[in-house]
Amino acid sequence: MRRRQAARLAVLWALVVLVLTLAPEGGVPRWPWAAKVHLDKFVHAFLFGVQAVLAYWAFPAGNAPARVQTRAGLVILATTLYGGLIEVLQEALGQGRHGDLLDLAADCAGAVAGVAFLVWRGRT
Repeated sequence: MRRRQAARLAVLWALVVLVLTLAPEGGVPRWPWAAKVHLDKFVHAFLFGVQAVLAYWAFPAGNAPARVQTRAGLVILATTLYGGLIEVLQEALGQGRHGDLLDLAADCAGAVAGVAFLVWRGRT
């Protein structure tokens, strides 16, 4: 995938994530079993894992180990900061949503998993 195309997809995905995570609480379906398995944390990890993969592909490439580590670290940091911003907005907007540090941890875990998978597969 070309960097420019990946950048567009990363921005579009970021907007989708923003809308989904800031939707009023009544707009999110509830299943009794979902709370028991913490399904929302898996959803957060998935959303931010995809975000990190798209951002990684959009970031300028370089195959030197130091470049790969820098690129991976910056993408994980940026994706996690975006997750943190969303948690702050959830708390501030008062639409029945609340910021949650465990959601932020799931966001970070998803970002790490997405980037780690790409690096492991050699898709740098």
